[in-house]
Amino acid sequence: METGGKYFARLLKEYGMTHFFTLSGGHIMEIYEGCAEVGVPVIDFRHEQAAGFAAEAAARLTRKIGVCAVTAGPGVLNVVTAVANAWRSQTPMIVIGGQAAQPTIGKGALQEMDHVAIMKPITRWATRITKPSEIADVLARAFQAAKSDVPGPVFLEVPMDVLFDRAPDKPPFIDDEIKPYDASNTAIKATAELLREAQRPVLLLGSQVLFSEVAPQIQGIIETLGIPTFTNGMARGALGPEHPLLFIHSRRKALAEADLVILASVPLDFRLNYGESISAEAKLIRVDRDANELSRNRKGDISEWTDPGVFLAALAKVAPEPSHGWKSWKETLRQEEAAREARIAAEAATSTRPVNPLRLCQEVNKLLTPQSIVIGDGGDIVGTAAYAIRPRGLGQWLDAGPLGTLGAGAPYAIAAKLLRPESDVWIIFGDGAFGLNGMEYDTAVRFNLPFVGVIGNDAAWMQIKRAQIPFYGRAIATELLPSRYDKMVEALGGWGTWVEDTADLPAALQAARDSQKPALVNVRISETDFRKGSISM
Repeated sequence: METGGKYFARLLKEYGMTHFFTLSGGHIMEIYEGCAEVGVPVIDFRHEQAAGFAAEAAARLTRKIGVCAVTAGPGVLNVVTAVANAWRSQTPMIVIGGQAAQPTIGKGALQEMDHVAIMKPITRWATRITKPSEIADVLARAFQAAKSDVPGPVFLEVPMDVLFDRAPDKPPFIDDEIKPYDASNTAIKATAELLREAQRPVLLLGSQVLFSEVAPQIQGIIETLGIPTFTNGMARGALGPEHPLLFIHSRRKALAEADLVILASVPLDFRLNYGESISAEAKLIRVDRDANELSRNRKGDISEWTDPGVFLAALAKVAPEPSHGWKSWKETLRQEEAAREARIAAEAATSTRPVNPLRLCQEVNKLLTPQSIVIGDGGDIVGTAAYAIRPRGLGQWLDAGPLGTLGAGAPYAIAAKLLRPESDVWIIFGDGAFGLNGMEYDTAVRFNLPFVGVIGNDAAWMQIKRAQIPFYGRAIATELLPSRYDKMVEALGGWGTWVEDTADLPAALQAARDSQKPALVNVRISETDFRKGSISM
């Protein structure tokens, strides 16, 4: 007899699930049995939050939908942070939460609580499945809800009796098709005309491009447009690190002086000073799958509710040839980039012991290959890494995104090695961030998943400490110890080393990669003024 839990697992596999992320829980164990029968590996973590992060990473890496399952009560509560992160970063995933058998709900069953009410504010859809015959229809709707319009998480509560009861005999309805997006001809033509008149255009490319149907072609589309481009969030890597249209350091100048700005799924949030970073004189084009973003903080001269990749592809077909003014504009921005690069190089050379954080990130960047995946998990050190580490391709940079969540690094890395075993995977950790899910090195060891974690260890919550001292004259709740996290990783069965001198760093990083184990290079870094005044990336 096929139970509801085994039926659930079989359907998820038919939808394309390759790995089932979880933390062991009795309420959902029948799904585990189903996964084993259909040949889907069950990857069990040490914290439910980590299972959620792994599912989020799987979605980004495959451009499909990640899946995780957690037990009832504290299991669901522990995964809330990962769900909220996926909601804010617009990542499609399905989270299955266990629940007591329905006849016992309301009687004080073990770990019983109203999970759906908790999840509704941070999901695209949250519901309870009440009988096995609902599973197929609910999953079809869940996959649609997770991917359509604004991508995001879906929560499905499944009571134990649903998982152990007999599954329906009829073949399931599998619906994984998404209606293609169109861009209005009116908006495309109007944008093309503004582009024809512009002398100083700028394109900001944001996270939604990763899940666009034209994602594989996005570099060619940008090349046809010829617009100076800055990437944001999950769009990092859309242009190669040395691409002539990619700009990194000159964004402030570009936005202040541009006469045309195209925001392709880039929100006017804290990262752009809520729209104040953009010249008031500039024409503003806003394109987003989230209709709410189109008028938030500043109205666009043209606003289009559609897939940003589809919009840019249509624009590229009618856009004018870049004018001579654009050449001059690019040269101006390139000069700004060169000046900033020179200052970064000078800063990176200022200390040898402890290691300068910029130098640390530069040394990691030297070891990256075209297939490398880089993960940022931290505050200050990840902000520094943004200046020195250049992703080699779209989807090859992972960070938590605008929610600013810490602890995603190790779960992201585990998912990356499972889904892209041919890629070397690197994590840039803050020492504070490492403390949240560092125990997931145990998971990586159990499943034999080698990656290299690099801790920028300044024995502090430095991003907060740097803001506290000039404001209050002292730092509170920001001091840590220069702990030997590398010893912890070694104790779990991984490879670890401690570095204090810059001269020792290249060999240590190479040895970590060569170890073919879950590795950690724990680097004592110096305090610098490089990111003075910066509280965010």
